[in-house]
Amino acid sequence: MNPLNSLLLTLINALQMVINNYALTIILFTILIKLAVMPLNLKSRRSTMRMSAVQPQMKALQEKYKDDQEKLSQKMQELYRKEGVSPMGGCLPMIISMFILFAMFYALRTFANEQLVVQFLTFFHKPEIDPTTFTDSFLWIRNLWMPDSPFATYLPDVQSLQLIEFDVWNRVSAELAASGVIPEALNFADRNAAMAFVNEVAAPFIASEAYAPYIAAVPGLSNLSILGIIRFTIYQAGNGWFVLPLLSVGTQVLMQKLTMQQNDQMAQQGKTMIYVMTFMSLYFCAIYNSAFALYWVVSNIYAIVEQIAFDRYFKQQDRKAAKAEEVGI
Repeated sequence: MNPLNSLLLTLINALQMVINNYALTIILFTILIKLAVMPLNLKSRRSTMRMSAVQPQMKALQEKYKDDQEKLSQKMQELYRKEGVSPMGGCLPMIISMFILFAMFYALRTFANEQLVVQFLTFFHKPEIDPTTFTDSFLWIRNLWMPDSPFATYLPDVQSLQLIEFDVWNRVSAELAASGVIPEALNFADRNAAMAFVNEVAAPFIASEAYAPYIAAVPGLSNLSILGIIRFTIYQAGNGWFVLPLLSVGTQVLMQKLTMQQNDQMAQQGKTMIYVMTFMSLYFCAIYNSAFALYWVVSNIYAIVEQIAFDRYFKQQDRKAAKAEEVGI
């Protein structure tokens, strides 16, 4: 995953240099990735529609040879060859999409960690400046590298800093020192050294008068719990309104329902997948950075538009083919 992770980060940085807005960069990058795999999706959708068209014949064969699995397999293969379809024809784009999804998760998590280090170290060494000048906002989201949620601070807190690897601290601080933003680079030998810095240096600063107002909870709404299991705090300067996580759920359900309408076999087997993917979308988009949630939502919206467009295109092609057949062409 590392080479692909590095490639995605390089491409995102290249676009960012041109656009100079991380949210727009991620939106454009998502669309470009989707356009790149569109030919595979087009071929896959045609294969899926053909598979749906031969479902009645498949069911007839399954009923006729239900007591002879070897004969059934032979007849099914003959049907596939005759109709020019493959039961696995629609799988490749799905596999590629999932691979890209996880690659983007790792890439944007890496990028988010780097940006959080930049933000914390900049404010740590220059607490007099307005932090909104170095956070990347987007519409209702104060900081693209923290979750879109009123239950998340918009400046990095102790918990988010504890998740950052020591080599990220070293690399980013060296770049900041070289550019004169901070006086000297950090040089952690291992993760334990980084954790000691967070707990012994960062945590007191985060609790100080300079930083604490930006991560202050709404009075009476700190350390709340649901059934004593899920604990959360509502912050005065929360990072968002939970819009992207909710949009990810809505678009995920709609996208999968559109997909299953075009494949009877998938519709029979796909209810569990809807629940799984819906939970995944809510969990990842609520817990991790808004940049990844934005990628997920834009990716889903693009997929919905693409499915509708493909469906209309294929119907138009089928009408043309039927009309040509009527006139003997």
